[in-house]
Amino acid sequence: MTQSAHLLTSHRSRQMGEVLAAVVRLSRSIASPRSTPFGSTVLTRTQLDVLFVLAHAQDSVTPGRLAALLHVTPGAITQLVDQLREHDLVEQFASDQDGRVRLLRLTGSARSQVEAFETLAIERSAPWFDTLTDDALTELAGLLAQVTGS
Repeated sequence: MTQSAHLLTSHRSRQMGEVLAAVVRLSRSIASPRSTPFGSTVLTRTQLDVLFVLAHAQDSVTPGRLAALLHVTPGAITQLVDQLREHDLVEQFASDQDGRVRLLRLTGSARSQVEAFETLAIERSAPWFDTLTDDALTELAGLLAQVTGS
């Protein structure tokens, strides 16, 4: 039996539903519509997702990899990146190893804005995690990374 072939028992389904509900609640608190982390620039949820993926990437990211991580089409990434470039939040450049490969990264100002926004989001969300020990929080982060494939 493969990992994805688990029998969906009613208990497993309920547990998965609880996880999804908690993720949605956390997500709403992070992407609060009252929040404008980029000044007068109003960003969509997907645009914020792009910025957070780029902020947490170890290296620059190809548009194809970004599309795969966000589960959107490459065409959607092109549109998103073009919009973010217009606001000077993302820059696109050629790879040093292969000039045909395009890479994406945050601009310097976007990086500091994302860090400030994330700091506020962490402070706002901290009470959610008060009941977890450091080890439990590390385990939760690992489990979520495992589920999302990151």
